[in-house]
Amino acid sequence: MTIESRTPSNPQSGKLGTGLMTAKVVGYLDPSLMGGIEVTLLRNVGNTVGDIGQTYNLKYAPPFYGSTAYEHMGLNKADFNDTQKSYGMWFPTPEIGTTVICAFIDGEPSDGYWFACVPSRFGNQMVPAIGGSSEVELTPEDKKKYDTTQPLPVAEVNRKTNDLEKKLEMGKIKKAVHPIADRFLEQGLLEDDIRGVTTSTSRRSIPNSVFGISTPGPFDRGPNAKKQFIGKKQTQSASAVPVSRLGGTTLVFDDGDDQYVRKTPASSGPIKYADTLAKEKGDVNIPYNEYFRVRTRTGHQILLHNSEDIIYIGNARGTTWIEMTSNGKIDIFAQDSVSIHTENDLNFRADRDINLEAGRNINLKAVTGRLHADIATNLELVVGANGQITTTGNLDIKTTGNNKMSAGGTLDLKSGGATKITAGGDASIGAANLIFSGGKIDLNGPQAPAAEEATAAIELTTHKNIKTSSKSKWGDKKRYSNGTLDSIMRRIPMHEPWALHENNAPTVVNAKNTDRDA
Repeated sequence: MTIESRTPSNPQSGKLGTGLMTAKVVGYLDPSLMGGIEVTLLRNVGNTVGDIGQTYNLKYAPPFYGSTAYEHMGLNKADFNDTQKSYGMWFPTPEIGTTVICAFIDGEPSDGYWFACVPSRFGNQMVPAIGGSSEVELTPEDKKKYDTTQPLPVAEVNRKTNDLEKKLEMGKIKKAVHPIADRFLEQGLLEDDIRGVTTSTSRRSIPNSVFGISTPGPFDRGPNAKKQFIGKKQTQSASAVPVSRLGGTTLVFDDGDDQYVRKTPASSGPIKYADTLAKEKGDVNIPYNEYFRVRTRTGHQILLHNSEDIIYIGNARGTTWIEMTSNGKIDIFAQDSVSIHTENDLNFRADRDINLEAGRNINLKAVTGRLHADIATNLELVVGANGQITTTGNLDIKTTGNNKMSAGGTLDLKSGGATKITAGGDASIGAANLIFSGGKIDLNGPQAPAAEEATAAIELTTHKNIKTSSKSKWGDKKRYSNGTLDSIMRRIPMHEPWALHENNAPTVVNAKNTDRDA
């Protein structure tokens, strides 16, 4: 039989009894800013939730906290070393209507503390991250907008429209889509279960390996925001206040779902996972979705993903991202400029090639190899002072149009061997004074040796890159696809979803296959 371990309350003494109790939050406006709340105890008899006579003020007892001892403080008000310092963990007060666990020291009603919260029944889909689900309530407009059969981030089940006591298969209940789905859509990560939608919810599996924290997020104060009256029944505010939140920041440590393991490490194979319950073979040390991530409510994120062996940082709008991969690539995408400034040296070194391509102007220099600039229209070199071109071998200059060379001062042409000038038309020489000198001068014969034609530069080959852009459509299976981009480079980071992330197919984008000259 059940044994009551609490000390019973004593009406004559005014004490509540000792032991843990449950209570419902009815107010949280603590003027001392110490996290206090106002509650109604959840007892079998004598309670009317929200009545003034049935409420108690509870102080907050965080899981960990410390501060400088009074004896270790000094009297200098401006000295940091003399004043009190604090540290520890702090969480915001829970929502009105939340059930908390509390205790009253020695049963004193004025000395109560709350220190834990009781989750609502089946209300943990969004904790610690906003988990994805295939059971989503979508309007016709939503279906057209998202245009996907993949799981979407969802809110909790609606307890007013579902009898949770009769529905044990909670995974089958459809839930409202979470607004962060719009961010994933804008970022191009809506169907990316690594960088976008996640499985890291406390409802994923038994036992669960997800650890983390999600903040409540700010109240929705928009013109159509949901509002309610709050507080004690007798002193409720004359006007309703916002009660719906916009979602918060999530801090997630996920040890992975070991039902699924990667078939190969990310450094050597594509994204393929084996189902261990189906006796499929894979690397048991690489569970699915093992990672650390911090993501804000608008979608900014820092992701350290063990299963895919990547570090990924992206902004909320998807206009910039950077990724570090298993095999040593650093990929950067920016929809606008990438600017770097150093007050000392800026050094670039590549043991293979340095490939630079510009849609407008370009400058190139090679130290020990060749200098090869493939210019679509004009090549312009402007030197403010002196300019030199020096080669240790041959130098060929060839154009298909007219060539002009001008000098404001002296023009010197010198050759260590023979000098040949051949013209297909007239050759004109005009000078104030014309001087010829040589051991022998032949005019009009014998036939002058013809000058050799310059060797044409080898044209740089180009490669077709799959192009994605936010200027294109997501729907109709477009997925922001914008054709191809011809480039001297074989791999160019694009707006998400980008097909050539290394972990998608590491053997396709290895060093050999990304060599532009191969």
